[in-house]
Amino acid sequence: MKLNEKYLAVIGAGNIGQILLERLRNAKVPADHLVVCDNDKNRVEAASERFGVRSVILADEAVCAADAILIAVSPKSVIDIIKTFAEWVCPCRLVISFAAGVPLAKIEEILQPGTPVARIMPNAPSLIGKGINPVAYGANVTPEARELVEAILGILGESLVARDDQMNWCVGMIGAAMRSVLPILEGMTRAGIEAGFSEADSRKMAAQVMLGTATLALKEDLTFNQMKALTPMETLDEEALSQLFFKAAQTAQEKISGLQQKICSGLNN
Repeated sequence: MKLNEKYLAVIGAGNIGQILLERLRNAKVPADHLVVCDNDKNRVEAASERFGVRSVILADEAVCAADAILIAVSPKSVIDIIKTFAEWVCPCRLVISFAAGVPLAKIEEILQPGTPVARIMPNAPSLIGKGINPVAYGANVTPEARELVEAILGILGESLVARDDQMNWCVGMIGAAMRSVLPILEGMTRAGIEAGFSEADSRKMAAQVMLGTATLALKEDLTFNQMKALTPMETLDEEALSQLFFKAAQTAQEKISGLQQKICSGLNN
């Protein structure tokens, strides 16, 4: 599938919306094949100017006619956004939600019967095409719609198929995980500066160690203990650190599950 031949509407000009617009433009999707919509006038105008795309309102014909509608707003806004366009968007149009906390079933309830829906959990490295983006597919996703989703995922980095009930865990494992990892990178950089290296060289060393370790874990069929044995010196309480990161992912999952319950309860009232 040639992504640059598709027409796409990006709903939301925040962090995720801007990542999508940047990656789509880098993938040579023509500016006149893209539109962006956001309730924040200043933000949508800035995105329009930066990426050379047209800003529109939700009721604009370009949204109705888009091959895919990419929803990149906050979780609390997703339901209201979908309700706004649900009645007049043809069920043949693909709807992709990038928001956490809103399950496929609730999105499908609001849209016209038969509308293909997918959920993607992006993360910040998707900005440079190095993200890992789990995707959950709704019951009405056709092979053609899936091909379009995969084309979009391809410009964001790696992807894997997940069940919808796994997506809240993906927030802690992937969506919010960079905030857990960055303090390690920051601390290692500080150590380099303390040793007398420049900040740039310290950051490079720290980042390359993390990148190399991650690549080793991906490319070699080694257990974690086998990888640890490659560097025998233990510098901290590894079990405690492992538990800390697991707890961080679990806490994020619990927070998003709580938000999901509130969103779905509000929808049912």
